[in-house]
Amino acid sequence: MTASNATSTLSFDYLTLLSVTLIAIGLSLFIVFQAYRGYRHHESRRMLFLALGLFLLTIVPFSLAVVVDSLAQVATLEPRVTSYYLPLFSRLSEVSGLGCLLYSLLIDAE
Repeated sequence: MTASNATSTLSFDYLTLLSVTLIAIGLSLFIVFQAYRGYRHHESRRMLFLALGLFLLTIVPFSLAVVVDSLAQVATLEPRVTSYYLPLFSRLSEVSGLGCLLYSLLIDAE
């Protein structure tokens, strides 16, 4: 495999991953928007926390991954950024999102 062939394969792999991630972000935004509309229509705190939980569980980790990976393509990042900080902040967002989802299930209906 030549150097240019390896580079084009890497670029194709990155673009494929980016495309799938952007589709996932778009679907997540649609679902979160529907939950938010439910909150606005019914003025239900449960729907608000459902929307917030879904946002933190799906959109934030995907967006962090896209931003960090895009920066890594352009600039040299310390390996610790992708091996520690990105997973840490993604997991914190996911745990917060799960907490919001759990809260939305447990609070009393209004």
